[in-house]
Amino acid sequence: MNKNQLVNICSRTWSLTALGLMASGVKARVSPLAAAAGCGRNAMGASVEHLVQLGLLERNPGHGHPLRPEFRLTHDGENLAEWAAQLVGCMRSEYDKVLFRNKWSLPLISCLPEERRYSEIRRELIPVTDRALSNCLSNLTDHSWVKRKVSNRISPPTVAYRTVNLGQVVHNHVMNMPDLKVA
Repeated sequence: MNKNQLVNICSRTWSLTALGLMASGVKARVSPLAAAAGCGRNAMGASVEHLVQLGLLERNPGHGHPLRPEFRLTHDGENLAEWAAQLVGCMRSEYDKVLFRNKWSLPLISCLPEERRYSEIRRELIPVTDRALSNCLSNLTDHSWVKRKVSNRISPPTVAYRTVNLGQVVHNHVMNMPDLKVA
């Protein structure tokens, strides 16, 4: 599993959701995908276009209207779609799905095979800003995907994070992400 690929795929909110829906049989057009995901067509359209640019989707030649094209999964897209469908199936509540769609949630969780400090996580996710990382850690901690541990044994106190509960399940699943040929 390549962290840069994961960050790139997760950079659009609905990308993994779209792949999961296609794997579960939703028609591979923007409007049906948006309706099934419960999002707007523009947001889904941007995610689908992003997946095309990554080489995970392609236009289905001879199908669809030029203004409402139909898409199909590429070989790498099929592998990732099955994986995404299983991951979406792990989400229990609506808020779990919101956390799942956050750009940095999955890349951050992939950095936590064991307890890690903020600076170690930050180094692994080089393009992330401090604000984005702090907000993501806070959200994941608030919803028990990640546990925050403060150690007062030394001064200044140290803070470490590790996955727990659903976060651990997601971490294990993310670590089994199929290898892709996309950038």
